[in-house]
Order: sequence, then C-alpha cells, then structure tokens
Amino acid sequence: MRTKRLWRCGAQRLLGVDFRRFCGDRGGSAAIEFVIVSIPLLGLIAAIFEAGLVYFRSQQLQYVTQIASRAVLTHSAGNMTYRQFIDTYVCTWQSSGTVAPGTLSTAFDCSKLMVDIGSPTDWASASTANDFYTNPNSPGSTIAMPDYDSVAVVRIAYPLPTAIAVLTGGVLKGMTLGRSTAGLVSFNEAWTHMLMGVYAFKVEPK
Repeated sequence: MRTKRLWRCGAQRLLGVDFRRFCGDRGGSAAIEFVIVSIPLLGLIAAIFEAGLVYFRSQQLQYVTQIASRAVLTHSAGNMTYRQFIDTYVCTWQSSGTVAPGTLSTAFDCSKLMVDIGSPTDWASASTANDFYTNPNSPGSTIAMPDYDSVAVVRIAYPLPTAIAVLTGGVLKGMTLGRSTAGLVSFNEAWTHMLMGVYAFKVEPK
C-alpha cells in the first residue's frame, strides 16, 4: 500500500497532475457525450439521404426506361447493339457530351448500365425480375428485336454503390461488419443497390 502511495505521489510530481482533481473534473463531459451521440445520429442522417437518393434515381431510371422503350415499340432500334441503344436512347452524355431530353443525367455512369430486351410468347411468361444482371447481355451484341404485334419487355438495371457503407465499414468489398444488407445485392464482389426500370408492352403491328 505504501509503495502504491509513493508511486502515485512520484507520478504526480513528475507529471504535475493531481489525480484526485483530475478524476473529479467534469469539464468537457458535454463534448464527449455529444461525440458519443453524434455517431449514430450522423449514421441515421446518412441513411435518410441514401434512401432518398435511391428512390430518386429509381424513379428517373423508370421514366427513362419508358421513354427508351418507344424505340422498341416502333421498331426504331432494329439492328442496334445494346451499347448503341444505351448511347442513343438511355444515357447519351458520355458518348455525345450532352444530356439528350428523356435520357439519364450525368449522375449515372453510362458504362454501368445493363439492358435486356425480351420477347416472351405471352403476358404470363413475361419476366420483370432484375436477376438478369447476374448474366448481362454483352454491350456489343445485337438486339434481338421483338416481332411486330408481339409482347416485349424492356429492363434496364443500374448498380448504385452504397454511401452509408463508409460509416459502417462495408466500403470494403464483400464485407458487411454487422451492417444490414437488406435490399442490397452482391455485384462485382461488393454490396450495392441494384436499381431497375422495367416496361412491358405490345409492339405496334406492321
């Protein structure tokens, strides 16, 4: 006991600190409490902004999908590749330098868009799922245009990276670190929001 007391007194003289006063000092406690509370608060604010961003981008993608589908509806996209279809009707700013009316804004990376144009035999067999991103069409492949007066389904998918992953550690590829991945998909070894626009219609008769 005497040894501990001597050591403490020696430490006080060496550091110039009165440990009794130091332990009893409550100055700065409000700042520490604010830091503790601000961490989950900032995470919540980031999650709110990200949810709004996802909904906003999803609506924009759905709108553009409907507009771009008119080229299929009227058979204007015949003999086009998927890359040409994207650069002409979906996302023009990277290929032409300008955002054409009815196309995606510069907030979208045109090179990441995936398009599928299908022609099911009837409405019952039409697929509106977003799982085609697991095996997307090659951008250089030619679109198999649906026949006149037949059912057509246009699907456009876009991987939107998660922003709140920076706060939760999930920014590292494939890692979650306890973060909820509900509503996300694993794409290119990273968790992402897979946005999708879909439009089903019947092609105009010849």
